[in-house]
Amino acid sequence: MTFFPVGLYALWKGSVFERNWKIGITVVIAVLFIAGINFTNPIYVFLLYPGGVFLLWQDKTIARKTVYIFAGCWILVFLLFASQYGGGSSGGGTCSAVMTQGNCTYYRDSNCNVIARECR
Repeated sequence: MTFFPVGLYALWKGSVFERNWKIGITVVIAVLFIAGINFTNPIYVFLLYPGGVFLLWQDKTIARKTVYIFAGCWILVFLLFASQYGGGSSGGGTCSAVMTQGNCTYYRDSNCNVIARECR
């Protein structure tokens, strides 16, 4: 949730969307936040990042170099995502991970057994 207030601030300061769209987007984000959606899950970052880059591209006041830097960083986001959730090697590998589902965080060992659960 670190950057979502910054995103809302940028939404309202920018000129890409009309006022009605800004209100609608703010209401949707507020409802999702109140509903307890965990926006820190990497899948949200992975899926929403290209939309953010597109919005940067649409705003003519932002330097193209900045847009290219953010677009290039998406590759890093993709590689991090793929390394965590990708298929890995075909020779086995480890199953240990920290998974977030709903309001719960699950900790797994290398045999894919859930060894701890933390719910808010």
